Amino acid sequence: MRNICFLKKIFFVIFLFIPFISHALQIGDKAPNFEAQSTKGTINFHKWSKNKWTILFSHPGDFTPVCTTELAELAFLQPEFKKRQTKIITLSVDSVDDHLEWIPHINEYKNKIGSNKKGTDLNYPIITDKSLEIATTYGMYHPKAEPSGSVFGNVNKSTIRSVFIIDPDKTIQIILSYPKHIGRNFNEIIRIIDALQTAKKYNIATPANWEKEDQVIVPNTIPSENIKEKYNVKNFTVHQDYLRTIDNPNQDAKKPTLNSKKEKWLDFDFLPEFKFNHDKPKSKRLKKQIDK
Repeated sequence: MRNICFLKKIFFVIFLFIPFISHALQIGDKAPNFEAQSTKGTINFHKWSKNKWTILFSHPGDFTPVCTTELAELAFLQPEFKKRQTKIITLSVDSVDDHLEWIPHINEYKNKIGSNKKGTDLNYPIITDKSLEIATTYGMYHPKAEPSGSVFGNVNKSTIRSVFIIDPDKTIQIILSYPKHIGRNFNEIIRIIDALQTAKKYNIATPANWEKEDQVIVPNTIPSENIKEKYNVKNFTVHQDYLRTIDNPNQDAKKPTLNSKKEKWLDFDFLPEFKFNHDKPKSKRLKKQIDK
């Protein structure tokens, strides 16, 4: 009887602490803060990021081929991130001294294949995470990831190629993971930033293959009679009762011409307010221009 009572107490304690057990970071979680040494000195992540959009990258190792091309591309795109009020920061297990010694190699490669114009030399912080503490917290260390050799990362332990896009409220909005031997597409990361910032500012969604000049989707929580006034548009298109599009309300985006407008179709679910009703029979494509 005593043993049963004792076991009940143990299970009760475990049940109480289940919510506090660490879990893999997810979209919607607050980005954990940390303090680390970097090529720009000691950095407190939250203080450094301030109220800006922030992208935290990990790379497997300094003086490696894929990483050199990636950080060179990041350097080349610094003006684009600056336009978007977005800060960038990278990390690996290598020392700060190694980072500093490697940076001239990155700039040399960038100048050979890209541009040596002003403002594109590498100027973002590179963090050292020898203990893998930050990498483990953010789920960047995948010990089973292949290939594991020193060609694509540190000979002992190294991170995969992770991307965390974090909004000004310190909330994680995007998590991307790549193996060590596959370089990232940074134009896609720029596109994601554009989509996130547009969606957050105007309360819209973006369709498949969306680019900045393309139309956007109006959430189903907004009645059709309110669309023109809310988004300051003259018309909108109804494709289905659950799928309505307007021109990008961002005035900085290039407006598409009649010839360049693309008709977009979606086959996925958004957040609950964008959820499609799959129970309805598919009807013929409806293209009704609303222009009262």
